[in-house]
Amino acid sequence: MDASLVVTLDNLYPALIQCFAVIICGYVAGRVGLVTEEQSSGLNTFVGTFSLPSLIFLSLASLNLSDVNWYFLLAILVSKALVFLCVVLVTLLVSRPFSAARAGLYAIFCTQSNDFAIGFPIVVALYKSTHPDYVNYLYLLAPVSLVILNPFGFVLMEVSQHRAGENEHSKWTTVGNVARNIATNPIVFMTTLGMLANILFSHSLPPAMEDVLNVFGSAFTGTALFLLGLRMVGKVQKLYGFALLVPGILIAVKLLALPLVTREVVSLILQFSQHNNTEVQDLSTYGFLYGTFPSAPSVFVYATSYSMDADLIACAMVACTFLSAPLMFASAKMVIASNLDPKQFMKTLYLFEFDISIAASLAAIWILVLFIVNKSYQNFHQRMVMYLVISQLVGCLGFLLGHIPLTTVHYAHFVLETVGDLSARLWTCLLATVLLLVECRNLCSLLRLQPLFLFAAWGLPTLAVALLMMTTTPQPLGSGENYEYGRVQAAIILFVLITSLVVTVGCLILHQWYLRRQKQYLLLVRETNESSSYPAAVDQSPVRNGGMLSPRRGSNKSEDRESLCSAKPSVNDRGQPERQTSEERQLASQEDNILRLIVLLVFLTCSVFISLSVCIWRIVMEDITGVYVELLFLDTSLNRGQSLLVLAVYGLDSNTILEPFISRVSRLWYGGETLQLPAWEDLTFETRHVCEQFISHHLEQCRQDIATDTRWRLRRYKQVFSGSQLVGWLVGHSVVADRGEAAEYCSHLVLGRVVAHVGSPKPFLDHSDEWYSFVSHN
Repeated sequence: MDASLVVTLDNLYPALIQCFAVIICGYVAGRVGLVTEEQSSGLNTFVGTFSLPSLIFLSLASLNLSDVNWYFLLAILVSKALVFLCVVLVTLLVSRPFSAARAGLYAIFCTQSNDFAIGFPIVVALYKSTHPDYVNYLYLLAPVSLVILNPFGFVLMEVSQHRAGENEHSKWTTVGNVARNIATNPIVFMTTLGMLANILFSHSLPPAMEDVLNVFGSAFTGTALFLLGLRMVGKVQKLYGFALLVPGILIAVKLLALPLVTREVVSLILQFSQHNNTEVQDLSTYGFLYGTFPSAPSVFVYATSYSMDADLIACAMVACTFLSAPLMFASAKMVIASNLDPKQFMKTLYLFEFDISIAASLAAIWILVLFIVNKSYQNFHQRMVMYLVISQLVGCLGFLLGHIPLTTVHYAHFVLETVGDLSARLWTCLLATVLLLVECRNLCSLLRLQPLFLFAAWGLPTLAVALLMMTTTPQPLGSGENYEYGRVQAAIILFVLITSLVVTVGCLILHQWYLRRQKQYLLLVRETNESSSYPAAVDQSPVRNGGMLSPRRGSNKSEDRESLCSAKPSVNDRGQPERQTSEERQLASQEDNILRLIVLLVFLTCSVFISLSVCIWRIVMEDITGVYVELLFLDTSLNRGQSLLVLAVYGLDSNTILEPFISRVSRLWYGGETLQLPAWEDLTFETRHVCEQFISHHLEQCRQDIATDTRWRLRRYKQVFSGSQLVGWLVGHSVVADRGEAAEYCSHLVLGRVVAHVGSPKPFLDHSDEWYSFVSHN
């Protein structure tokens, strides 16, 4: 058993590294232009029309059908059908406006896996020596989605287009088109031919035919992974803001719900068909692993063909691919541990938790560095997220201390790990509370509550752990189903998990209710403004007065706090349209933070739910079963790896990662940051509005007042002005209220090419040594 375990692990790590290294190489090659779109299209044709169909035909034609467990295929069909139906029903009930096409597309995304490009090398690495027949199941499982489930999704999309007037074909024509697309799909076609060839040649192909097919099939794995990386080009930067909410839910269904449903359905059907326990456990674990494979890139092709949420599906496909890596790793560990005795199992789990803790610690440190360098902590929401990350880091470091065999260190290990884990759960519900309060309170109220939040999240767990250690005698752990301090520790953890789950879910529901009410209010305000000559009535809104605002970068923190707390809902007596525009910009700038926080809370809620299930299991059950093993590995992944979830939401934005580094290098080398100016058509409405208003009402007067000939650093500049001069002029002439709004106003002028830096294009800075000039507009 130990030898096979070592062999499996030796195969697993290279397989995972191989998959994602080739994907990243493909992405880099496409990003830098080494492979063009035309060349990528050629690779796609080769993989989809020649390589993959040849591999499928060869595998099915040589498969011994008598060894196939058809009950397992039935279980996969039932589990996928259940998830498919649930996604369709929920989407139809929740989605507004009503869209059958969206329901069909989302259901396909949640059930069609990337069986071959990513699943094939993982299954080969894990089962090549123990269950080599499991690899061939992949070729039989692919038609479950392609032939049986996907047509229902296509029918929903065709019917939706027909009702929208985009498709003038009759119903029978629509059905015929769907049937023709299925029949002409190379994968479906070669699956059918492969089964016929298996019967015709008695699962033994002629050598000449087999050699030719081997040439095409052997080229599939590397080419498909490289092509997957190419397809991600242009989609990574969309992983923020509005693009995160729905993909986050879809990914949770695909990577969490589908594996669990598959595992349970496989176990039930195989037990009902009177299979032996070993086979039931092996196939149910394999079904769980199969469910963690990411969604297939072909779903993006479907979205593009039907013009339905193509950007959203592209975003979800990229995120799902990379988030599936830790889940596949955890599933592979479960495959290894499912056949071990309890002692070996706990050792494997401990090593797995050690690996996750190291990765999560590095992720937490990286996030903290990003927040500090970018001064994101000045935003109240992200400051709370930073507190959450600190708790997660403390928990991981506490676990890692357990490797030091000293009694004193053991107490520190227990305190840090327990306090860190409990505080991380409490920060989850506090984040949800802040998300709700910010909709009905201002920032000043939340700032007053911050000390209470700190005590609740860090003070209470510390007191609870201190009292626990002083009043309870630790007991040696048995096979892992009990807690070191017994029922008292279990009760504390259970109470915290239940509180976190109930508060978080409740606050998310109430937040959505408040959000709908606020949208109705803003719609009413907008209609009122359109019929009024004074649009400044927006300032009367009490809903987000100060609550969504954050201190400005580079400003005095105490001054910002005082100005925000002293703000009162009032009508701006200036009446300028620019005031309304600035208010709208401030609201829009915070929408991204709110949506990121919602997505993070959805993931953390899943983690809390899994931890609660394991905690209850430990209290109630005594035996270690296969389901408990899988839940324990999943809980370890999601609990100890919470920082990886935060990293996925906050730390993988390429702008967030690269912008600070590029800005500082640029400032050292060129004396400032470089800026890519978009075309006028690509500018936001606010930017175009600000530029047009400034050109029409203020440009000439401002030019006369501040533009002069100046000598600076041995060079003479004509008709220039400093950033601080322009900001001072805007404030002095009541165009904006303060210097912060003036800096934002000037940034729009720079983007709109009304104002330009005297050197290379750079972001606007309110400095006396940054020189700008007005761009001529003839």
